[in-house]
Amino acid sequence: MIPLHLKTTEFTEPAAPLYYLVAANGMFLVKKSALFASITSAPSVPALARQSESLRLSFPKIPRRILEPVYGFFCEVYRKWDGEAIVLLYYSPEQETFRVGVPPQTLFRYRRCGEWRTEMRLTYGHYPRPEGFLKLGDAHSHGDMPAFFSYTDDRDDREDGLRITIGRLDRRTPDISASFVVSGTRFLLKPEETLEGFSAPLTPPRQWLKQVTCQYEEETAPQSCPGPNGRPA
Repeated sequence: MIPLHLKTTEFTEPAAPLYYLVAANGMFLVKKSALFASITSAPSVPALARQSESLRLSFPKIPRRILEPVYGFFCEVYRKWDGEAIVLLYYSPEQETFRVGVPPQTLFRYRRCGEWRTEMRLTYGHYPRPEGFLKLGDAHSHGDMPAFFSYTDDRDDREDGLRITIGRLDRRTPDISASFVVSGTRFLLKPEETLEGFSAPLTPPRQWLKQVTCQYEEETAPQSCPGPNGRPA
C-alpha cells in the first residue's frame, strides 16, 4: 500500500519515491524518480474505502411547551415592527431539559416615500450561557417570507449547532425549516426530526420583548417614489 503522510509544521520529506501527502488544502500524490519529482492533486485514494458525510443527533425533540412561546415572540415582533427576531437554544444533557435565551437585539427601520419600512436585517448582542447547559443553536424568524436558509445564514453560520427558521408569520400555519451545521456543512433536516408539533403562538415573557429595540433611520438619499399610475414620480 502507498504510504500516507500528514503535512504538519514538523513534516520532513520522506525518502519514499511514492507517497500520499495530506495537506490543509487537500490530498496530493508525491512521485520522485531519476527523471523528475512531482506533487499532483489526488482527489481520491484507490486503496481506501469511500466515506460520505453523515449526522446523528444525540438530543431529544424540542418540546412544544418551549416552541410555542418562541413562536409567539416571533409573531409579536412581526406584528409590532414587521421585523425578524432571534432566540438562542440551550440543552442540558444531564437534566435532559431545554432553555431559551433572548439576547438584546436591534431592528432597523427606514423611511421611504413617506412610509416606515423594516429592513431584513437584525443585529444581536451577547447572552451568557446558563450554567450546566450547552449551546444547542438558535431559531430566528423571517416575517412574512418563507422559511429558508439565506446566503447570509450560510455566511454567518460558522458555529456548530441547530438552526431553525420560522416564516410566513402572516398566515395561520407558519413555514418551518431546520438544519444542523457542523464545521461549515449544513445538514438539512425535516422539522419533525428535531421539533415537536406546535401550532398556537403563546404569549411570550415580557422580558423577551424588552430585549428588542428598533432603530429608525431617515433616508440617506432621495428615492424615486411611485406616482398615481404606479410609475415613478
